[in-house]
Amino acid sequence: MADKPTNARRMPGFLLSWDRLGFRLLVFGSLALAWILQGLLAGLPWQKLVVTEVGGLMPWAFLTPMVLSLDRRIQSQRLGPWGFLGAHLLGMVLVFVPYWLVLRTISLIWKCSESGWSVSQLAAYVPTTMNLIGAFLSVPFVYFVILLGSAAMKQAQARQDEEIQAGRLAHQLSDARLALLQRQLHPHFLFNALQAISTLLHRDPKTADRLLVRLSSLLRAMLDEASSQTLSLRTELELTRKYVDIEQVRFGDRLRVEWSVDDALLDVQVPSLIVLPLVDNAIRHGLSAKIGPGRLTIGAASDGSSLLLTVEDDGLGATVPLRRGLGIDNTRERLTAIYGEDAALVVETSPQGGFRATIRIPLREERT
Repeated sequence: MADKPTNARRMPGFLLSWDRLGFRLLVFGSLALAWILQGLLAGLPWQKLVVTEVGGLMPWAFLTPMVLSLDRRIQSQRLGPWGFLGAHLLGMVLVFVPYWLVLRTISLIWKCSESGWSVSQLAAYVPTTMNLIGAFLSVPFVYFVILLGSAAMKQAQARQDEEIQAGRLAHQLSDARLALLQRQLHPHFLFNALQAISTLLHRDPKTADRLLVRLSSLLRAMLDEASSQTLSLRTELELTRKYVDIEQVRFGDRLRVEWSVDDALLDVQVPSLIVLPLVDNAIRHGLSAKIGPGRLTIGAASDGSSLLLTVEDDGLGATVPLRRGLGIDNTRERLTAIYGEDAALVVETSPQGGFRATIRIPLREERT
């Protein structure tokens, strides 16, 4: 039940991740294209717009790591407001040096492609007050756009980490709750089985001895195989059969058990000890007080994308609403904890009309 981040949750981190070159090229390329279109609408020549806008913005796709590195160093200094602003102004100057060189190189290549290569074209690298000021004026805007994008990325990452942590904590809480519910089941069955054996100790010691042996086998199997949240339907029914065997020795001919299980479903994973509590309830509350023989039916069948587990008896039944008890309440809580609203436990009963409990859980890939 681990809560892994979905694509939707990862998307903000991807879109705002400035350390991906492809995304940086897309951002600054799109911004340059928008400004080129704006210039074309104003009647400016497209050749000059391409050189000015693309050449002025695309270098930032490669200079962004430098800006982010400077920002990390400044953040680590814990400067005051004025110190923070002064440090970033100095950072702009440091970034401007490679930016200006790249800008001049692009301009040189363009001019040489138009008028031919010559040594005189290298004069483009000679800085003048005008071209330095003109180039530097575009630096603050893009510099702070990068910082804002980095801040947004960090916030998105922080939110994603919080969601992952919250999901992990919820999963741990759910595991703890399921473990508690499972621990409640073991003493419940032990108490019921010991109570059944105690009634035979003086009347039929040999039968009581056989029941103790079978109870020991059941408890060993429960500790070995039912310690996890889920197990195969095959194992769940084997544990249930061990418990039923104990009750059949006690009831003798008064208890007839019928099994109606689709063998194709035996490898499906089900919550551990999900059928056994219902069988225990049927025997203790429905059949034990009935005069004469009783019938208990245990079934497993598929219904579309769901697995149906049924426990039915022809005992005394009960009035609705049912009195709250460990078996029904525990089973419902565990189904909700594992499957949410995708699973349900439905109880049908009436006085002298028997009792039928149906568990519906979603079928998983384990079905063969």
